[in-house]
Amino acid sequence: MSDSKTKREGTSLEKPHEGTTPSLHLSTPQEASNVQVTVPAQLDRAELIARARSFLASPQVAHQDLLAKRSFLVEKGLNGGEINTLLGGIPPSIPMIPPRNYPQPGPSNLPNLLLGIFRMTSWITGGTAILIFIYWRFLLPRISKTYFARRSLRSHYNALLQKMTTSLAAFKESQAESYSVLPRTEPYREPEQYSTCQTVDDVLKVLNEKEADFRGIPPVTLMRTAIADTRQESDQDQPRTTEELFQYLEAKIPWLTSESGKAYEQTLWEALTSCPVFTRTSELSPERRADETTIITRWSYQPRDPPEPSQLQKSFIQLSHSLPRTQTQSNRNNHTLEALSELTGYISTQTYLPYRSLSNVGGFSSSSLLSPAEEELRREIRALKGLVLNRRSFMASLPRSMTVQQPIVE
Repeated sequence: MSDSKTKREGTSLEKPHEGTTPSLHLSTPQEASNVQVTVPAQLDRAELIARARSFLASPQVAHQDLLAKRSFLVEKGLNGGEINTLLGGIPPSIPMIPPRNYPQPGPSNLPNLLLGIFRMTSWITGGTAILIFIYWRFLLPRISKTYFARRSLRSHYNALLQKMTTSLAAFKESQAESYSVLPRTEPYREPEQYSTCQTVDDVLKVLNEKEADFRGIPPVTLMRTAIADTRQESDQDQPRTTEELFQYLEAKIPWLTSESGKAYEQTLWEALTSCPVFTRTSELSPERRADETTIITRWSYQPRDPPEPSQLQKSFIQLSHSLPRTQTQSNRNNHTLEALSELTGYISTQTYLPYRSLSNVGGFSSSSLLSPAEEELRREIRALKGLVLNRRSFMASLPRSMTVQQPIVE
């Protein structure tokens, strides 16, 4: 569009204005002819420059390239000086904003996106359906069986636990009823080896026979013998005080002065104060002071009467008395019978021994492969077999005791 305008303006530059005639007076015909030739040429040149200037000032051509303007003016007949003058007189123009030329948008990616979403949805749906089928066909039956099996086991466990609780309650009730009949144990009962001891020296002799561990001595036995010894050594038949008892024990057993002995002395004190066989008597000290009074505690031993047997024990005693007694008769031939039995066993053992060939004498017998324990067991089995087979022929008839029935005393 700009090129067509430039061509029109260029054509307009070539045409002179119609009706314009030069107003010059010419004196001679030659001069007139020269003037007529030069004046229109100058006028045409000035008009051409003016049109070129107006052409360059037009907004359609103002933003064209400078080289294009120069080449166009040269084509229209202008020389270099005029072109430079015209181009120098053009005011600097604001650069023209290029036309908006946006790139053509590419093809839409929506179909591919929808296709991908559809494929992903179909894959997810298919995978979910396969997983649900596997779970429903294989996993769910096993889970159900496991659940019901655990439920049945739990119910069975609860039933067994309830049954055991009931049986334990019944057992406790029967045990309580049985304990009411059984005799009560004495909490401070002395062992048999210490119950016959009368002095501390006797207790130490029993202890030396076993081990030298003084903590194994029953506290009741030690305090009982200490009280008996102190009363025998004193001239006055009067119970001894606590200090005298413990001083006597420390003199007899120096171990009581050690750290572990101090702990054992605490056990002795607890037994002395808690056991009912030891009685205390308190009295005022004869050495009185003006500001305080001293109380002396003396200890004595009073053995308790044996407890009365319970009804069950009485029944057992009556039953033992009512049973007949078997009297064992000593026979002078018993030693001979034992010797013959041993001889028979030896003969049987030698009889049932396996045959030993001459090759076995050198130590290559099969029995040499057995261990000593196995050989001993084999010998005992053979001896027992011989005794079982041959003892009956040597056994004497034992006299039978006459049983006499006695009436049971209720």
